[in-house]
Amino acid sequence: MLSALILPGDRLSSGSTNTKSMNRLSVSLLAVIVVGSVLGGVVAAGPLVSSDAEPSVSVGVNSESVDDGGYVEVGPDLDITVSAAVGESVPDGTELSEIVVRAGDEYRTDVDVDGTSAEETFTPDLDDGNSTVRVIVTDEAGNVNSTRFTVDRDETPPWVFLHSPYRTRPYYGISDGQANGSAVTLEGTIIEDSAVEKVRVTHDYGGGQGDTYVRRDVGENFSIPMDLGYTTSNGTKTNYFILTAVDEFNNVRRYTFEIDVDDGAAPTVSPEPYADETTEGWVYFAGTVSDDVWVKEATVRLEPVSGWDSNRSEPPRVVNREQIAEPRSYDYRGGRRSVSFNESFFMDGYGTYEFVVTVTDIANRTTTRTYEITRVEDEIDQRPDVVVDRDRTVALDNETLFVSGASLEGPTQRLVIETRDAATGETIDYERVHDGEYTDRVDFSREIGLGPGLTEVIVRATGADGVEVVERFYVNATSLEAFVGNDTSDPWPAVAVTSLTDDRPKTASSAVTVRRARGGETVRVPGHTGDLVAGTANVTLERLDVALATDGNATATVAVSERGADGLRGPPGVETAGTVRIQHSVSGDRVDGVTMWASVDPAYLANAELAPEDLTLYRLADGQWNALDTSVVEETSDSVRYRVQSPGLSVFAFAPSGASGPATPGDGAGAGTLVGRPAGLSAVTVTGSPGGGWTVDSLPAGRAGNGTSGDESSGGSANGPAGEAQIFVSNVTLNRTQVAVNESVTVTATLENAGDADGSYVTGLAAIQEATLNRTAVATRTVQVPAGGQETVEFRTAFAESGNHTVSVNGTRAGPVVVASGGGGFLSIFSFIPVRLVGLALGGLLGLGVVLTLVRFVVRRVGGSGETGG
Repeated sequence: MLSALILPGDRLSSGSTNTKSMNRLSVSLLAVIVVGSVLGGVVAAGPLVSSDAEPSVSVGVNSESVDDGGYVEVGPDLDITVSAAVGESVPDGTELSEIVVRAGDEYRTDVDVDGTSAEETFTPDLDDGNSTVRVIVTDEAGNVNSTRFTVDRDETPPWVFLHSPYRTRPYYGISDGQANGSAVTLEGTIIEDSAVEKVRVTHDYGGGQGDTYVRRDVGENFSIPMDLGYTTSNGTKTNYFILTAVDEFNNVRRYTFEIDVDDGAAPTVSPEPYADETTEGWVYFAGTVSDDVWVKEATVRLEPVSGWDSNRSEPPRVVNREQIAEPRSYDYRGGRRSVSFNESFFMDGYGTYEFVVTVTDIANRTTTRTYEITRVEDEIDQRPDVVVDRDRTVALDNETLFVSGASLEGPTQRLVIETRDAATGETIDYERVHDGEYTDRVDFSREIGLGPGLTEVIVRATGADGVEVVERFYVNATSLEAFVGNDTSDPWPAVAVTSLTDDRPKTASSAVTVRRARGGETVRVPGHTGDLVAGTANVTLERLDVALATDGNATATVAVSERGADGLRGPPGVETAGTVRIQHSVSGDRVDGVTMWASVDPAYLANAELAPEDLTLYRLADGQWNALDTSVVEETSDSVRYRVQSPGLSVFAFAPSGASGPATPGDGAGAGTLVGRPAGLSAVTVTGSPGGGWTVDSLPAGRAGNGTSGDESSGGSANGPAGEAQIFVSNVTLNRTQVAVNESVTVTATLENAGDADGSYVTGLAAIQEATLNRTAVATRTVQVPAGGQETVEFRTAFAESGNHTVSVNGTRAGPVVVASGGGGFLSIFSFIPVRLVGLALGGLLGLGVVLTLVRFVVRRVGGSGETGG
């Protein structure tokens, strides 16, 4: 085209120079023409399309807003709502044209719309799982808005399969099964893409017996402890279950199945530690009988075996037979899988006896266990000891001495007190305190005469062998000083440690008795004999120094355990090296402090990868494991000895340093309570209920149906955590210790529960006549004791015979009660009323009689005066 614009004459005459100039001009003109063409086309076409011209669109899935590129989960119900309007910059009069919804290649729907705005709802039938959805909106001007998002649709109910008490297959129904024992845990796994809202298990044992367990916001697994009913021999009862799983979109799957219970194991017997050799006639035998389903019946008896003394013509008969579990038919709610016992027997001869425990379960399997105990003659002199109370014995004046004390630790037939002039030997006064029947203890508190100057006081007690035991001391009547020149050495307190037979693995036990301890002083256990308190092969409690705040006696059972023992407890998060459990009768306010000496085998520590200085003793108190001041005092190749300071008695655990923390259920109890009793020794073991987060509903009468409809949201009150009651008699007191024949005595027993579950405890009161050792069962009471708490129970009794009597509540004694001759008659009818109240009542009646007599006299005088005056 450019060449057409150049004249031929010009091209011929210009030469080569002109030709180059013309080429440059041609290029420039060509560029101008191209640019002008482009700009002209743009102007002709009008302005470019802006985003303000696109329709505005909002999308909601089941009322939940979703943006472009978003993701939303839904259940079976699906609604997609599209709200659209024309863009802001479109020409006036422009309206919407069409709304299209597409889901892959399987779903497409469109709606023609008019107007500047519109809202349409679509219900596409999407497949289960993920689907990509597009929403396209157009207007009449050709403007388009496209929104793309993902919908995850869940129409499948959760699947459930079991792991316990038997296994089932995933993605199948739950088949019927069988369990060994009635205490089981229903465990399973839930297969579900979305969240599981709840699992509900309805257990029906028939006749309206059963429970409903509900747990919400369940993860992948669930676990429900429960009791199953036992299927009787005729097979008329079993355990019917309805398990319902609901996901967050209300997809529901319901399973129905049955579980039969098989009593596959014979019952067991677990005795408490006991002394297999004793010099005492009375013995106490305690323990637990258990079965995995039901204890039908259980007895314990004591019978002779061998070794009778030559004076007997024949061995003693069977001493006694106690029914520790009465025969009972099966009851789903009975709680008879474990029954404890604590029985007393009297061995009336020296020799070997057997405790025979027999227990039968619901399947009529019987277990019999025998435990030997030998009564031996006491090598210690049985003559009484005369003890004069140095605190209470005082000179009242120059002529009178108040003397107090007791003859004890042996039968006393006669006790007299004599005073003599130390210079002349003449008798000044003579008092006969006791003469007649043999009595284990004779207390005396008497006033007796003194002579001028120095007086010798002689207390004589005659024993069963006729030999007198004499205690002498001197009193200066001039200075009113007692015990002049006497040796002040005192055999009290008396401390005894007795090793007990303990069948538990890696555990050793002993019984500790402290008599006549003084407040403000420290009692050393086991005294100065060089013995040990208790110890296993690797962990030993060598000594206890207990600082007591008040006078009195104390008893304790000490159990030492090492690794490998059952139920070894300690601070959380670490492995416990050993425990020391002290079950004691001393209240917390009576103990000012405890120093403990313990030793551990170095090889035992090395196997646990513990350095000696890294081991600390922890004390359980108020639900918390607290580190104690623990120091290494001696280290040899055979042992590492530790010295530990503690504020009181309790459960103790050896563990690595820095491990203090809260106690877990079953660790024991805080300070001031009876602790450390072997597991399972409550009167009836309380059956554990489901753990935290589970609720229990009462099952309506009749077995639940198999329908699929109904409300699945019912719940109940939460059950407490599974646990075990450990109930003990911690103290027994009397309201009086000196009474007349048939006069009432109130016995109060304190029960403490050191366990982590409420429990029931059967208490029994027995009375013992000390002269004849006759034992009489008086009454029993069943008491409910809350976990970690205490309860009191009162008994009222009277004694028909004079003499010294002792009362006992489940082996814990109190007394003696001195019963004087006389009493009875008319006043004995009111023996249950305190004497003060009787006196007040009689005084009130006498006063009322006097008042009535005066009123009657005045009325007569007034009446008489009126008649005369008239």
